[in-house]
Amino acid sequence: MISEEDKNRVRAATDLVALVQETVPLKPRGQDLWGCCPFHGEKTPSFHVIPATQVWHCFGCGEGGDCFTYIMRRENLSFPEAVRYLADRAGIELEEDAHQARRGTRRSRIIDVCEETSNFYHMQLMRGRDGRPRSYFSSRHMGSDVCRKYRLGYAPGRGALVAHLSAQGFTAQEMIDANVAVRRNGGNLADRFYERVIFPIFDERGSCVAFGGRIMGDGQPKYLNTAETAVFHKKKNLYAFNWAKEHIVAEAQAVVVEGYTDAIACHEAGIGNVVATLGTALTEYHVKTLSRFAKQIVYLFDGDAAGQKAAERAIQFIEQSTVDLRCVVLPDGMDPMEFITARGGDALRALLAGAEPLMDFVFRKLEERSDTATPGGRAAALDEACRLIYPLRASYLVDSYYMQIADLLGLDAETVRSAAQRVFRTVQGEEATARRREQMRDAARGQRTGAARGAGEPAAAYGDEADEVPYDYIPDDARGFDDAPAPAQAGDPGTGAAPAAPVVLTDLERRALACERELLTLLTSSPDAFRPFAERITEIDWIDPRHESIAWAVLATPAGTSAADAMQAVLAVCPEAPQLVSGGLVSSTSTHPTDVTIEFLVNTLELYTVQRRLRAVQARLRQDRSLDRAQRRELTIQATRFAARQRELQKAVSGIADPFASA
Repeated sequence: MISEEDKNRVRAATDLVALVQETVPLKPRGQDLWGCCPFHGEKTPSFHVIPATQVWHCFGCGEGGDCFTYIMRRENLSFPEAVRYLADRAGIELEEDAHQARRGTRRSRIIDVCEETSNFYHMQLMRGRDGRPRSYFSSRHMGSDVCRKYRLGYAPGRGALVAHLSAQGFTAQEMIDANVAVRRNGGNLADRFYERVIFPIFDERGSCVAFGGRIMGDGQPKYLNTAETAVFHKKKNLYAFNWAKEHIVAEAQAVVVEGYTDAIACHEAGIGNVVATLGTALTEYHVKTLSRFAKQIVYLFDGDAAGQKAAERAIQFIEQSTVDLRCVVLPDGMDPMEFITARGGDALRALLAGAEPLMDFVFRKLEERSDTATPGGRAAALDEACRLIYPLRASYLVDSYYMQIADLLGLDAETVRSAAQRVFRTVQGEEATARRREQMRDAARGQRTGAARGAGEPAAAYGDEADEVPYDYIPDDARGFDDAPAPAQAGDPGTGAAPAAPVVLTDLERRALACERELLTLLTSSPDAFRPFAERITEIDWIDPRHESIAWAVLATPAGTSAADAMQAVLAVCPEAPQLVSGGLVSSTSTHPTDVTIEFLVNTLELYTVQRRLRAVQARLRQDRSLDRAQRRELTIQATRFAARQRELQKAVSGIADPFASA
């Protein structure tokens, strides 16, 4: 487990503004910084960062929090992984418990295996007796400097790696989980890669997580990649992303190629914003990852039929984000490395500058290969075109695609629309059949795996953290929202009871809850400005008890406490505070001085408190028949006082333009 002290050290060492600006341009508005949300597509900025309290919130998708929640979303990490990520970024060594310090988590141990394997393979290339791998790289214009820069290697096989890793203290199971070793016939442990040149694959942080091996002569398979592991997923990882990221951000453009050597050739030619897919076509995960850093993705295809097919498969991602998808197909069937060798990096830059919108390219290629002069040729082309746009069938632009196809084939749009519905139904049927077959294969595969492992045999244990309570877990009894379940009451039947009915807020409570969040956002940013109002704030009836805890924590700090130190006090009483204090707009939208805005918020919250108290007293006077005369007199006096105070506060509030009315 990661200690609270370590979490606080990492949080204090991380500047949220700098972290966000690695991928999101931010512009000042009032006291906050604003930009387009990296987690959902938008053109109007609704994502803001509050520098004083180091929290963020998106008013479009509703997400928010601190540096940990941000990096969890951005990198798709668990909370412990996010802490370690930011600790590595800040150069902080975490003091985890003795077991994890000694062995590490499963993820960290796999990465350790991969790092040591990479070092071993690199040493075999650079200093090994076998000169063939050095000759192979040299023939592809990759000398010793390139080999060192990209940590290229050579796998001799014959158990050399297994022996080396065993001597370093790694277990057989750790080698298998990293997929650098396998069990052969008879159960003997053997190297996975044998007489292949090796391309280490790194994650975004530069840690080795997998390998690609290429055979140096004839033989199959030509390429052999690491299988899926706990740290490597070929549909998510991209080769050279660790080197390309800063160039992608600088140029707002990412270039995707299809091979390791192609990516290296581009980088060596000075085109640094290039990444490569790993034995798979461009996937949704790749597009989402790159769209966090780039406004444009250019898919650089080999100039062959396979490259054109890859372009057609990629159109399914056109509308999954705001990123501009384009493509370039190299001439004469060349791949990027061959093109750079023959014509140079400047020629490739010129092609990239003229990259064609992906949909335009796909339709142009369809027109080139279709025989539209005959009815049969037009029918075949229409069927193929409808299959191409099938992934975009739910798009609001689908009618424009029908028009493009109609213009392409000389048909009317209604004919295309009718044909598309027929083709879509056919493709849906084919997909359903394919899914059933895959499910049957998975079931059969699972039965074989279970039989091979043996009943009751546990999976490898490495101190996984899947059962840890999530960082942003909020207990039901702390919620004050209308979509949250009500807390269980004493005497409720066992744990298997049906979920409690949701808490329903009145309109007045909703308004009060929104005002509480506005007040907390400003309170945590400017603690001293609220101290003159401390006594009044403590008299407020809060809708969300967590909000009250946060307010008390801030006001309990001594005068002169900075916003950062106030947030530390808040986190000690409410771990989910970053999500709660980041959703206010007032600091960005108010045109009033801060003290005027504060007084408005305090008056408004007191008004809501008085109104709720007045309603409660009036309801009791109307409904409680057990009240005696003295009790009724006391309640009537209370109602009169509340009504008088309500009029005072309404007058005070109405005298100021609502500072967050535009929110």
